[in-house]
Order: sequence, then C-alpha cells, then structure tokens
Amino acid sequence: MNNELIPTNGLWYKIKKFFRSLFFKEKTYTINEINTIEKEQKNSNSIYDSNLKEKIKEENKKKVLAEKLLYGELGTSELNETEVDEMIEYFTKDIQNIDNELLRIKQHILVMRQELK
Repeated sequence: MNNELIPTNGLWYKIKKFFRSLFFKEKTYTINEINTIEKEQKNSNSIYDSNLKEKIKEENKKKVLAEKLLYGELGTSELNETEVDEMIEYFTKDIQNIDNELLRIKQHILVMRQELK
C-alpha cells in the first residue's frame, strides 16, 4: 500500500462523505446514557472476573488434590464421591494432554528424520 495522502477536496470524496453521513449516522449519547453504559460494562466485567476467579480457584484446588493423590499424601478412600469424579476427570484430561504432547513430539522427530535423509 502506498503511503500517499488521500485528497479530501475531490468530488468523489465529497459524494462518499455525503452518503456515509446519510446511512451511517453516529449516535450521540447523553451523559446519563454514557453513565448507564459504563455501569453495565463494569457489571459485566465484574461478573466475568468473578467467574474467572472462581474457575481458577477450582482448578487450583483440583491440582493440589491431584498432587496429593500422586505423592501418596492422600488416599482414595479419604475422598468423597464428587472429589473422586473430579479426580477421574482431571486425570483423564491430563493423560489426554500427555498423549497429545507425545504425539506432537513423535511427529517432530519423524519430520526431522525425513529432513536428514
């Protein structure tokens, strides 16, 4: 793209500007409308932030519980049913992630082998 200035005094520019002003009018907001929009955005952001914080806390809790199980600090008999289900889901996802990583490494090794030939 050329770094040229666009002439704004031409006929086509004035025609485009006229039709844009007809069809794409910018909405003007009053102070009250701006305040309500800002409040809504803050509320939606705070809801999103609180949901995100809760998810992070829950994931950290699951990770700590899983590490305790792995290192033998906690036995499976000490868990209730929901914790057992959470750990089954956690370890299933962890195994899938490890399998995907191993597959990616294997593919990389095969590509490197092909490049050496």
